[in-house]
Amino acid sequence: MALRVRDMLRAAGVDVVMTRDTDRALHSSKNTDLEMRAATSAPGTQLFVSIHVNALEAKTALRGYGIETWWNPNHPLSSSLAAILQRSMVAESGAFSRGLKNNLSLGVLRNSRVPAALIEIGFASHPVDGLNLQDENYLDRVALGVASGIREALISGVTASRQVLTPSAGGAEK
Repeated sequence: MALRVRDMLRAAGVDVVMTRDTDRALHSSKNTDLEMRAATSAPGTQLFVSIHVNALEAKTALRGYGIETWWNPNHPLSSSLAAILQRSMVAESGAFSRGLKNNLSLGVLRNSRVPAALIEIGFASHPVDGLNLQDENYLDRVALGVASGIREALISGVTASRQVLTPSAGGAEK
């Protein structure tokens, strides 16, 4: 999925930096791996998007289906990025929207200094989502939703370079 999104964004002229381009861990410790992913944003990085596939145990697999987007209050614009991504993915894919989530402090987002979101593009454990996640056409539509959401965020100023003033400094966004 990340490679599809990367290719679409590059075709649109967006400079994309991947935390990894194969399905491998950066470190054997999961916590260290997540911290290393979050730390990969170089100076000038505008957004951070982490792409995942969800799953539940077999006994509860039918409870989990659809797309959801997570954000942490690491940056004032992370919730805006998450909303744009969620809306775009659901519009392009037709998937069920599980909405926006922020009730957990996720390691891959927590230490990011730029607007950041983690997207769950479906549940591999669900009978319908699982089949969709194996369908090339569906994957292309989800990738288009992610790429379109990232592009919209960049164009609309939901980026690290957008100055956000705190309420004590005037309460307005520039």
